[in-house]
Amino acid sequence: MDFKTGKIIAAALILSVLHTGALRAGENPVYLVHPYTSLEAAVDTDTAALRRDWYGEYLQYEIYWGLINVGSAYIWIDKIVTIDGRPAYHIISGAKSAAFIRNFYSVSDINESWMDVETLYSRGYYKKIQEGGYFFNEWVIFDNEAKTFRGEKMNKKRNTGPVEGTLEGPVSDVLSALYLVRTMEMKPDTPVEIAVNTKRNWRMNIKFRKREKESTAYGKFKCVMIEPQLGDDGLFVAKKGKKMLAWITDDELRLPLILKAEIFIGSVTAKLVKREIRP
Repeated sequence: MDFKTGKIIAAALILSVLHTGALRAGENPVYLVHPYTSLEAAVDTDTAALRRDWYGEYLQYEIYWGLINVGSAYIWIDKIVTIDGRPAYHIISGAKSAAFIRNFYSVSDINESWMDVETLYSRGYYKKIQEGGYFFNEWVIFDNEAKTFRGEKMNKKRNTGPVEGTLEGPVSDVLSALYLVRTMEMKPDTPVEIAVNTKRNWRMNIKFRKREKESTAYGKFKCVMIEPQLGDDGLFVAKKGKKMLAWITDDELRLPLILKAEIFIGSVTAKLVKREIRP
């Protein structure tokens, strides 16, 4: 990752709430709205394919640059909605800088994903990135049957434009890819490949590195260390020439316990500090 405080937060974990303002004083912020944002919880939680350990799961992280706490982040499946007659998880990921950093470089990002409950493919995503004077906002909907996607993007000047293209097949976005990884049994010498789209189609290759014990404030666990290979901006993705490592608990939950990303100087690490189920 480039050495920017904002990228420190986004790289280590999630891409992810609130806002900082590249706007003039007194100007009301303007953001895009995803067509799925208004969808209310509308699915019976007895749905056969539903992952009981995911529904309502809230994961909280502290983010460090060396020994310095530079921010916090969370991932939360807050509800299940219905899209085209199919149930989908609504995943929210947020990240913000620590108070002392906000004094000179405020970071507050949000990402959302709608992931099919049965197939775990993405139905669409939303991102709003505000880091210092940088701003970017976009939403995308995937039509996996038609193999197309469409959406809208907005830049710092609040200029908007369409987003559209074709898909090679069903895809993940960078947030839903994390949950797909959690269903996989990683094995030595057996790399995993995930089809991802972030307005372009690419492959996320994930390599098994080793098994070892790791601990955070949440606890000590046997983990599988994996290395996601190059891709695009976002969660679980390393920049060219830099390394991204993740420690996933080697148990039924397969929690993302630690995420570590190399940056221009040193590395940043996101550590799980709390897991709870929110009704």
